[in-house]
This record gives sequence, structure tokens and C-alpha cells, in this order.
Amino acid sequence: MMGEYENILHQIRAFGPFQIRIFVLVSLFETPLAWAMLVPMFTAANPGFFCSDHSGVKGVFNSTEDDDVCQRNKSVCPEIFAHSEFTSIVTEWRLICDLDYVGELITSLQMLGVGIGAFITGQLADIFGRKKVLFIEYALLLVFWFSTAFAESWEVYAALRVIVGGLVGGCLVVNFVLPLEFVSPRWRTFCGCIGFWAVGLMTLAPWAYFIRDWRKLNIAMSCCGISLLSLWWFIDESPRWLLIKGRFKDAEEIIVRAALFNRRPVPKLNGLQEYVRREQMLREDRKKYSYYHLFSSVHLAVGTAICMFGWFVSSAVYYGHNFNSKNLAGDRYLNVFLSGIVEIPALLLLVLINNKLGRRWTSALYMLISGLASFSILIIHLIGDMEDLSGLTLTCALVGKSFIAGGWAAVQIFSAETFPTVIRNIGIASCSIAARIGGIVAPQFVYLGRSSKAIPFTIFGSLALLCSLLILVLNETRGLPLPDSLHQGKKHSRESPTQIRNLLVETKEPLNDETVLNGHHGGHGDGKL
Repeated sequence: MMGEYENILHQIRAFGPFQIRIFVLVSLFETPLAWAMLVPMFTAANPGFFCSDHSGVKGVFNSTEDDDVCQRNKSVCPEIFAHSEFTSIVTEWRLICDLDYVGELITSLQMLGVGIGAFITGQLADIFGRKKVLFIEYALLLVFWFSTAFAESWEVYAALRVIVGGLVGGCLVVNFVLPLEFVSPRWRTFCGCIGFWAVGLMTLAPWAYFIRDWRKLNIAMSCCGISLLSLWWFIDESPRWLLIKGRFKDAEEIIVRAALFNRRPVPKLNGLQEYVRREQMLREDRKKYSYYHLFSSVHLAVGTAICMFGWFVSSAVYYGHNFNSKNLAGDRYLNVFLSGIVEIPALLLLVLINNKLGRRWTSALYMLISGLASFSILIIHLIGDMEDLSGLTLTCALVGKSFIAGGWAAVQIFSAETFPTVIRNIGIASCSIAARIGGIVAPQFVYLGRSSKAIPFTIFGSLALLCSLLILVLNETRGLPLPDSLHQGKKHSRESPTQIRNLLVETKEPLNDETVLNGHHGGHGDGKL
């Protein structure tokens, strides 16, 4: 059926003005989502604590000092953060000395919330639809994000950040899947790579630079995000999801509207209508899909495990580089801005090469470069001094960050094309859970940098290099229709689509999307994601 759907997409333009509008409007959500996710880089920052001039003790202290010294200095400093250039939860609730772990704990708890939210939303979006779940969760996100500015203790703040994380995770799952279901395979790379997350990271730096009070910063950013709720009337539900649910009339309205908006003739939908009719007759026997089906066969389990590991590594290394920016030389605001801007060229390059090299080799190449760049910092540490070579260290860190951002986008596209439609949201949600585990451990990797600043980069490099090798086990999905059933989600033949077509010509058998997808002329796939 979905081969027919993608034929219709080509008839009405595979990436025409209608799809561009959907893509841009949905992608706009990524900017406030990035703010909500990464704002603890500033609101939980520790400036180093100061003793005011009249307190009897002078100097600058930090959490790495001996705990007795730390507590003694803390006890005689009534205005311990009097000279700090910004406020944060650390300065307000004195999260230092024996409480210096709280900032990183809250970040890890937030990432735990993101994973829980992604897990729940995967099911909700498959049951109730992509659009409805996206807007409801985003509206709730703004409410709880705004509420964090009024927390009276770090415990309350931590609880609110868990909820915020859950809603961010849920929104990201739907935000990624929805645009992909409006376009043909050729445009999946573009929609999966180009977005506004990097813009969110870049603009977070000026937000924090000009608003130095952590409460006012959260209020300003959450209120700024309210305007996106008006996009409800301009974003359509996924026709692919509607068809899978048997709602042909609703899907037909969107397809007709898209054709007219793209100035194309309205296509005949007899094939889709017949499919939906058959599905409705068999509805009582239709399976209810759950996370179990991701591991219902050895091949599905292996494919799912590699995709999940790819997301775990991407998240751990990506957020590890972000959280570790405080240990790099230079201005914290400039470093955050640069860490955002370096993602853009990597993503643009990905758009150019992903359809040429294929999903598998592109993903592996990006992971390889990120891993080598991170390992280079270990070499700098061994042969020299990271402080003396701070410029070179920063460059390597930015290259590693740039390519892990591109690698994550490549792995996301690869995963979305690997999972069948009936479990795609569940599959992406599972991968997102793995990514959130990576986000949870990322601050702990950074914490290891207290003993040696090279340790986090060594871990980042090791994970990225291992991931680049495992990705090569997966099968190429470039140019193939998105699979819909578990049967279609099985392994493609090791022959290329061109070889399959040539073989079909020789045997004079009819060619269709399902034949090419399954990888055999008149046979069936041998079962692997």
C-alpha cells in the first residue's frame, strides 16, 4: 500500500510547497525544545564561589577543594556569591561543598525524564496521532517549564525538570517522525538533518548572556515559545498514519489539499481506498503492536539493538561535549555559541552525501571522524599540555561535536527508514530511550574529567569508533520505500535495487515496490531490519 502512497506523493510533488510548509513549521518546535533541554548549562552553572571583601576571607573557591576547607570557607562567607556575574540554582541554594553533586544529578534526572517521556509518547502517537500528541505535550511543556522559575527549593526544581524532560522527549519523538511521513525517500535525509535544533543551541548563548538571572531566563524563554501553539491550524496530521488507522476520508482531504497547494492535479486514490477497505474488514484480526515486536525475531532484535546503540552513543557523546564545554578554555557563552554553529556545516554536508554514499557508510563515516577528533585530545594530553594547546584542544572538541551532531542525524534517518510503519514510532521511541540513557550518563563522563580532562574525550572517542563499526552490520535503506508491515521490515537482499531490477527484467516478472523491498524476484526477504 505505501508504495502506492509514495507514488501519489510523486504525483503531487514529493517535496512541494505543502511539504515544505509542514517541514518548516514542525521544525520550528526544535528551537524552544533545545532551549528547554540545554538551559541547565547556564541555570545550573557553578561560577566558583567568592568570599566578599568584608567577610574576613578573600579568594575564589570551587567544588573540587578539600571538603573541610570548602565547608570552612562556606561558613565564614555570608555573601558567598556576591561577585558572581550570573545567578543559578547553585548560587541561590548554595549547592557547593557537600551539595556540589546536585547540579549534575538534576541534569541526569532530567535526561531520565526525557527517556520516560519518549517511551510513553511512542505509544500515544501511534494510538492518537502525531499532531494531537505533539501539541498537547508541547503546551504542557511550556506550563511546567514556566513553573521552574518559581521553585522554592532544589528538590522541587529537580522534580519539575524531570517533568520538563519527559515532555521534551515526547515532543522530539513526534517532531522527528511527522515530517518524514509527508515526503518520499529522496527527501528523508533533508527533513531528518536540516532543522532548528542548532539554532536553538546558538541562540541559547545570547539568551543567557543578556538575562543573567536564572529565574527570569526561564520565564522569558518559556513565554517566547507560546507563539508556536498557533501553528495548530497550519500543520496537518500524517496521511500515512491516517491510512494505517483506516481513516481514508481524513487522509484523502489532506492529500487533495496538498495537491491543490502544490498546483498539481488531484491524483486518483482508488488503490489506497481499496487497501483501507480491506483493512477495515480485517480490523478484528489486526495485531496490536507493542515494544515486544521490536524483538519478535532475531533479525529484528539485532537491527533494533544496533539502532538503539547508535542513538545511545550519539546522545552520550553529543551531550557530553555540551556539558564538558565548561572545562574548555575561553568564554562560556562563546563556547556554547560555537558548539551550536559548528553543527550547521556538518548537517549541510550530510544532506549532500547521504543519498550518494548511502545511509550506512555516511553514518559510519561521521562516527569515525567524531571518534578520531575526540581521541586526538587524548594524544594532545599525552604529548603536551591541554592548557598550553587550548586552541588546538578546542578545535578538536568542536570537530568532534560537529560530526557527532551530523552522525546522530544520519543514524536517526537510518533508523526511521529501518523500522516498519506499524512500529516506527515505537522503534524511534525505543531509540530515544537509549539516547536518554546516553544523556543520563553523559554528565557522569564529564565528572570523570575532574581527575583528568582527557578522560571524557577518551570515552567519547571509544564509543564513537565502536559505533562506526557496528553500523556497518545494518543493511542499506537508501531509495527504498518505507516498510509498513513487519514482513516488509525484514532484511533487504544483499543485491542492490539495480541488480534486482535487472534480474526482474531477465525473468520478465512484474516490478513493484514490495518486490524490490523484499529483495527477491517472486520470493520473500530473509528477515532482518
